[in-house]
Amino acid sequence: MGDRLRAISTAALATLAVAAADASAQAPVSCPGDAIRADRVVTGRFADELQGSYVLLPFDVPAGTTAVRVKYCYDQPPEPVAQRVRHTLDLGLYEARPSPQALWGREEFRGWGGSSHPDVTVSPEGFSSEAEYRAAPRGRVPGRTTRGFKPGPISAGTWAVELGVGSVVSQAEGDPDGTVAWRVEIELSRERAYADEPYRPAPYDRRPARREAGWYAGDFHVHAEHSRFGVATMTEVFDYAFRPLSQGGAGLDFVNLSDYVTDAAWGEIGRHQPRHPSKTILRAAEVITYRGHFHNMATGRFVDYRTGPVHERRPDGNLVLRRGPRPPREVLAEIDRAGGFAQVNHPTIFPSSVFAGFCRGCPWDYPPEETRYELVDGIEVATGVAGLNAAPGQPGPSPFVLTAISFWEDVLDTGWHVAAIGSSDSQLAGRTEDPVTQAPVGQATTVVYADELSERGIQRGVEAGHTYVKLFGQRGPDLRFEARVPGAPQRPVAIMGDTVDAPAADLVARVLNAGERGPYELQLLRGREVIRTQPVVGSEATLSLAGAGPGRYRLQLMRGTAIETVSSPIWVGSRAAPLTVRAILGSHSKVRRGRMQFGCRAAGTDLRACAVRVVRRGVEIASGRAPVTGGRAMVHASLNARGLRLLRGRRGLTAVTVEVAAVDREGRTATATRRTRLRTR
Repeated sequence: MGDRLRAISTAALATLAVAAADASAQAPVSCPGDAIRADRVVTGRFADELQGSYVLLPFDVPAGTTAVRVKYCYDQPPEPVAQRVRHTLDLGLYEARPSPQALWGREEFRGWGGSSHPDVTVSPEGFSSEAEYRAAPRGRVPGRTTRGFKPGPISAGTWAVELGVGSVVSQAEGDPDGTVAWRVEIELSRERAYADEPYRPAPYDRRPARREAGWYAGDFHVHAEHSRFGVATMTEVFDYAFRPLSQGGAGLDFVNLSDYVTDAAWGEIGRHQPRHPSKTILRAAEVITYRGHFHNMATGRFVDYRTGPVHERRPDGNLVLRRGPRPPREVLAEIDRAGGFAQVNHPTIFPSSVFAGFCRGCPWDYPPEETRYELVDGIEVATGVAGLNAAPGQPGPSPFVLTAISFWEDVLDTGWHVAAIGSSDSQLAGRTEDPVTQAPVGQATTVVYADELSERGIQRGVEAGHTYVKLFGQRGPDLRFEARVPGAPQRPVAIMGDTVDAPAADLVARVLNAGERGPYELQLLRGREVIRTQPVVGSEATLSLAGAGPGRYRLQLMRGTAIETVSSPIWVGSRAAPLTVRAILGSHSKVRRGRMQFGCRAAGTDLRACAVRVVRRGVEIASGRAPVTGGRAMVHASLNARGLRLLRGRRGLTAVTVEVAAVDREGRTATATRRTRLRTR
């Protein structure tokens, strides 16, 4: 049904529409905080059947407006119920849509604040300084754009406040009527001072911080000030992350700045890069859905986070369904097409069955068919606090580490090759106000073998699976893991993430820099089974296994009952991972001198090449083939005689179908097609 309005037809949602229309008496009479001169007030209530949905509240913005301010609030269940479970409504904001029939989407997105931004402003002006931000109540500086939201011109037209229905406490859970009553206040300003210093983002420096290949340590899940008020500033995060261990820092080479949903911080990273010239900051956003979180990394592109149903509220209070639910694989595919990479975050943390009211949406509740793990490059096997610290020297494993590793191995069992990732999910840089639930940046640390220290270099390392995870941070021991084909010295040495295409391999594992925190025990696992162990005496140890047969092998370093370090596997044998074409890059291709170029991304073991056919009305007009390196190929397709005749003298765009086939060493193929356009001069 596309973007056409669709009436909600189910009885449950019809009831919700009536409730939303007549609930103004039950909504909060005002929202706390700084006074607002509201030009419009919208009130309503949502029943628990709407949980997991998004409701858009349209409002008109006239020409000449220089700032839009939105405050919102909502009620909570009575005590003592509210101490156990609470209502949660998240706030997003979208600028003028292009037509009354259009759904507000990626192009109109102006920011997202979750439930921690009760008072937001967008204007042409940029963000306040960090000093102003820390000093102002909840960081609000009049006329300045709120962190997490995107500065820019205020276009005239129909805007929308979005309320994400994260949690509605039902009657069964203790709320008397099973609804959440809410209030939204909107102020439109014409103050000229709010538009006299237009925001200019700082360019992001894509150049490698270091050009040599090596093992680089980093944190793939770090929040700063654009996630919510009260967390660490970007300066605090980067200074702590990149400060050497000897000076009380995390001692990292890179961090993945991954604020909630929004890309607002990406234009600020360039202001910080010059202070850390030998370090790398990756651009990311944590895609928050109500059934799981994942990362959009290195695309430079915002992606639509809304996997639940999207509704629009009519002036009479009725709701209409604008878009039905969609699986996360659609968002993951968009990340792939944009040239980025993705990871599933904290897949088993605070499971819904036990902690439903504490951390809704935190565990990964999507089944494999809705996920498509060929689109996932990494899985967090460790997030934040690594051990319970029950006794000195015997820290004990975090239960969420054990379940996350099991989740990851379930994915590996199905044949997909997905890297092990460890992250802090830090919000306070080096501070930990609650050491039970909070970890500093770098706990956990992921060590990646990359061909260079850059955003793309780290991406290539993760996509190849060249990773291991130090759960307690960069001070932990280092691992090396190699495989060689017996009697074939000319064959390249395999490392973590690689596949040895042979019936057997000689495995060598080493522990380095063990220091004084042991004793440790190095474990070699085949699949999920520990098949060999080696005590670590002193700072180094080696474990070898000659003639290892077909299987999946990985390392695990134990300190007492705690897991200290986990490696991605090495695969031995010709059993290949499922093969798939992940993306055909480029919305159009320029034809120059009878040739055009397409990007191909594919997943699978021992990929050899991507072959491209360009078809116009069932007739092949061009073809090409290129070797795959690191899951990628750039294919130059040359026009044949028919293609040359077709495009001779043509100007503008020509619609074609691009057919891509990925081929592995065994001759298997996977294909995909995409409609695109050829641009001719």
